[in-house]
Amino acid sequence: MRRIFALALLFVSIVASAQNYPAEWAKYTSDDYYHDIESAATKQSALELARTNLARQIQVKINEVSQMDKHVLDGRSNVLYRSSKNFSTNVDMNLTETKSYYNDALGKHYVLIYIDKVAASTFYENEVKMLISNTGNTITIADNYIKNGFKQKAKTELQKALGQFDNAAKPFFWLNVFGLAEYRIQNYLNQVHEREQSIKQRLTDLEYGTTYCVVCEAEMFGMKYVKLANEVKGNLSASGCNFVDEQGSADYTIRIKASARRYNEFQGAYFTYIDAAVTIDKNATGQRIFEDEVSVKGAHTLSYDEAARDGYKQITKEITKMLNENIKL
Repeated sequence: MRRIFALALLFVSIVASAQNYPAEWAKYTSDDYYHDIESAATKQSALELARTNLARQIQVKINEVSQMDKHVLDGRSNVLYRSSKNFSTNVDMNLTETKSYYNDALGKHYVLIYIDKVAASTFYENEVKMLISNTGNTITIADNYIKNGFKQKAKTELQKALGQFDNAAKPFFWLNVFGLAEYRIQNYLNQVHEREQSIKQRLTDLEYGTTYCVVCEAEMFGMKYVKLANEVKGNLSASGCNFVDEQGSADYTIRIKASARRYNEFQGAYFTYIDAAVTIDKNATGQRIFEDEVSVKGAHTLSYDEAARDGYKQITKEITKMLNENIKL
């Protein structure tokens, strides 16, 4: 009998306490919310106390998340969660809502502060979705740039997008704090990982930059002069230019057409001219972006052939300079 009486008193006490603030606040005391209710002589004092206690509750959960086994995805847990210790000192109170009530009978202000866990999860879930969507759009844009021969533009877009993953840890961390289902977090992790790897792979493919194919026709008095193409490519490679053998796989085609002509013989010296026409075409559009001609004199005391070889040495330097000024690395 005494036990029943004690329980009755406890029930009455709880009801009386609950009646000190609006009954509709009761729903915020469920597990669906982080919450705290405080009372004080002033509203501001009650609010400050409630904020402090709510932050402590979330801090406890943060510590649990920081200590738990992380979501391991191809060894990436350290990447996505490397900032978790920083979050422990930055309790995110931006998603809090407050309600207040003044009890005339008691002369006290009551303040309710709470975070809706579902709403908070949705907020950070949307951040992850935006990351996935934005980086996916960037990949599409970059692929179009690559298809149309604008590799440098594609590289710039991809590098900017890669920087977005630097902040990927934060929403995933808070999704854990606010209790999003494990399988959903893992699904988002998979998608983010796939996006990041796709961007990195494309950047790796673009590492060698713009590619060129050199088509060279060089002759010396009816004989082929094969050294010109190799020497020009060697000089340009030193400047970071990359070459392929097939025009179909190149971004640009460099065409060089050169020939030697005898000029004269004077006082035991032979003189020749090397004439060359140089063009650069953008393969994706067929656009000719550069066209010019150059002539260089060669001289030697032995023969016209040696004079022509000297002329080709000189014109190789001129062609290299001309191309360096007009190619796009």
